[in-house]
Amino acid sequence: MIPRCRYVNPTAQAKVCRLPERKATQLASDLLWTKIENQHLMLRVFDPLLGPLPKLKDNSFARILRLEAKYARFFWARYFKAASTDLFAREKRRAEHPLNAALNYGYGFLYHALEWQCAASGLEPGVGIVHKLRRSRPSLVCDLVEPFRCCVELTVIRHLDEMHDKKKMAGRYAEMMEETLTYRGHRFRLRSIIRLVVESFVQALDGKKAFEPFALQPRDACV
Repeated sequence: MIPRCRYVNPTAQAKVCRLPERKATQLASDLLWTKIENQHLMLRVFDPLLGPLPKLKDNSFARILRLEAKYARFFWARYFKAASTDLFAREKRRAEHPLNAALNYGYGFLYHALEWQCAASGLEPGVGIVHKLRRSRPSLVCDLVEPFRCCVELTVIRHLDEMHDKKKMAGRYAEMMEETLTYRGHRFRLRSIIRLVVESFVQALDGKKAFEPFALQPRDACV
């Protein structure tokens, strides 16, 4: 557990808490829409005949939330089919199926890395923009992790034969964090991309630079 208050930069944190509604909506929309784009790219790798996503016409956070909820049902049905399982739903807590348990375990690796990076950047991990403030929940981490979830989902698909073995999957997730991926036109380790994305988020708080969440590239989505 991070002793968060020791690291918080009051200036950076104040910017998060005082974000204008329009700016907060833009940041939140960028995170959720990029998550959907990343997951859809994965599905198109599984099924090349799947059509592209429609373009988002306006910057409506409510619309993005509805789209995310609707798309989740679309995504998981096809993801489970690609994994050749008889699953019909995601188990987010106390997962019993090995596939859901492996996904939850992998997301934990991302949460841990993002929480430490938020703290290193002077941000309180518990104060987010999408997820509501809730005691003991790192809401900002829950926000920033969304576009990165595809990394775990790809790792599980690539190692389905090992998903029953927690020790082997731990090794695969450690490898995932060191995997080289594309971000802003350059190749970085995933661990470094997490740092760069959090730094981009901090810089975007001033409105001087656009936020650049992690966008999965076709070359990195191969299974």
